[in-house]
This record gives sequence, structure tokens and C-alpha cells, in this order.
Amino acid sequence: MALFTFIEKHNWNEKTVYPFITHEGSGFGGTEKRLEKACQGATFKLGLAIPGHVAQNERDKARQKVDNWLQ
Repeated sequence: MALFTFIEKHNWNEKTVYPFITHEGSGFGGTEKRLEKACQGATFKLGLAIPGHVAQNERDKARQKVDNWLQ
């Protein structure tokens, strides 16, 4: 909730948001919709969700996922 309080206090007009997270099985689990609501005025693009165990233990694989997403 602290993150959403921070987000809601900022001006998102004419900003573009590319959400990215780590998780342990839930993917975005509705977070993208909550972020889009909190970031009023922003344009949302395709996000990236990487399993936390991949980010922690398979860094090359995680890096490749990030590189592919950024392209």
C-alpha cells in the first residue's frame, strides 16, 4: 500500500508507464489494472512479470527476458 500511496501523489499526465515486477506464481495478479487506476493520465504499455526465483537464481535468463521486452 505504501507504493500506491506514493504513486497516487504524483502527476502522471502525459507520462508512459511500462510496469515490471517479480512474482512467485501470480504474475501481475491484477496489479496492472490497479496501477493504471492509480496513475491517472498515464499511457500504459505492455508490462513484464518475471518469477522471483528466475530473477534471483537465473540472472542470465532474467536478463534475456528483460532485453527481449525492451526491444
